[in-house]
Amino acid sequence: MKCLRLGFVLSLICVGLTPMGAANDQTNEAIDHWNTNAVLAALQSLKAGDIQAVTSEGRSVVTAKTRGGLNVGVYAKSCDPTPTPTGVEAICHGLEAIISFDPGPKVDRVALAERLNHQFALGKFLAEPDGSIRLSRYVVLDGGVGPGNLRAELASLFAIGGMTGQTLWPEAARR
Repeated sequence: MKCLRLGFVLSLICVGLTPMGAANDQTNEAIDHWNTNAVLAALQSLKAGDIQAVTSEGRSVVTAKTRGGLNVGVYAKSCDPTPTPTGVEAICHGLEAIISFDPGPKVDRVALAERLNHQFALGKFLAEPDGSIRLSRYVVLDGGVGPGNLRAELASLFAIGGMTGQTLWPEAARR
């Protein structure tokens, strides 16, 4: 079963690396700082829904829903402290993609996050004060990543998010 899951993850990663995927990119230029349009394009190519670009506390955020129905937020991180003119994105050198889960009542969230960190090493799981479990994946943009790499990073997170959902809610996975 673990080999099947690994194969599933690898196949999703490869989706972002195929020549056809590269041909569909508007540009193959490296993404070396936060770029809302690049994040929107990556999410659209992964068939995410309900995609919205907003600003929160002066930083860009893109929210979406995965094909599996999970809510994801992609946040600009490691931003230069220099203020930018209104309407101009801050120069941010990384991004963090987050999927949150509600594991249900009477769950030891800290122990669950620790178990998930061992089970799925691709991201970091944290027990949040609001009772949710957060899956986080940070991407360093310094030096540049290609559009295919960005898609692969997000596809990997979505795959781990889906498997985490199956772990947390096995009854729903059987339906």
